[in-house]
Amino acid sequence: MTTRSQKKSNSTSKSLFENSSFSIITLPHPANGNLSKYCLDNVHNKIFEVMTFSEPYRSWFIGDFVKSDGSILMITPINPLFLVLPRLKEQCLNRAVPLNDLLSEKGFDKIIDFVKNMDNIGDLKGPAEMKAYKYNEEKTLNWLEERIHKVAKVLNEKNVHVVSGAVSSTFVSSNLNNDSIDEEFYLKYAHGIISEYLQEDLVEKLEKRFNFKPEIIETVGKKRKSEVDLNNSNKKAKNESTCEDFNDVKAGVLLNGSSETKKKPTAKEKARQKAASGTKTISSFFTKK
Repeated sequence: MTTRSQKKSNSTSKSLFENSSFSIITLPHPANGNLSKYCLDNVHNKIFEVMTFSEPYRSWFIGDFVKSDGSILMITPINPLFLVLPRLKEQCLNRAVPLNDLLSEKGFDKIIDFVKNMDNIGDLKGPAEMKAYKYNEEKTLNWLEERIHKVAKVLNEKNVHVVSGAVSSTFVSSNLNNDSIDEEFYLKYAHGIISEYLQEDLVEKLEKRFNFKPEIIETVGKKRKSEVDLNNSNKKAKNESTCEDFNDVKAGVLLNGSSETKKKPTAKEKARQKAASGTKTISSFFTKK
């Protein structure tokens, strides 16, 4: 039996992949400025971040074929205010700027209609129809603190493993009793999740607000760091592989005038070629006489 919530979820999925309102744009990531992909769902007025989960030595079996690239593309909803926050913080620290001017650059102009509740991170100045905002750090920290509490509550309800340990919890929930885990562990883990979308100065100011215990920072911090390092290593391996392939092709074009590259034989290959000299191939025994 399909519940009302399931129907709503299914319709959201269809809006992304089966209608003309679905589009993809490129914007700087709010934490580091690196270009990232985002999906715009005009039907439900939502923005989704496109992420790649990739590990080395992973493949997919599809029918009778093996797909060597085992990476998985995932989309997760993101609050548009996270995308606007770095620009507001940079350009509207000492003055108010209309939202249309703040988001006038290519890419950002596509998300103007998605941005709501700017009062959570800024102060409205001048006539309301101008929508001119000035950055308010106190409001921003209050809003982020509220977000962390909401994420921590969901982590607790979903029984997510938030403490470091030997058991991997990438795709499974912990069997630990939530009652035995201090709420501060969930808050620290939630802080780590939200921090991935914030610049470093806001991360530090937000952490001071919670005043986490040293042992919690050590325990939860290790787990979050290991997960981030894994993702970074996957991206690094993928980028290095791409660069190596590109360099091989480039070298082949320069030296041979084509995209084919000639590799020097190794010592084992030289020895094998020498041993095979003067011998016949196995196919030669089956030719017509």
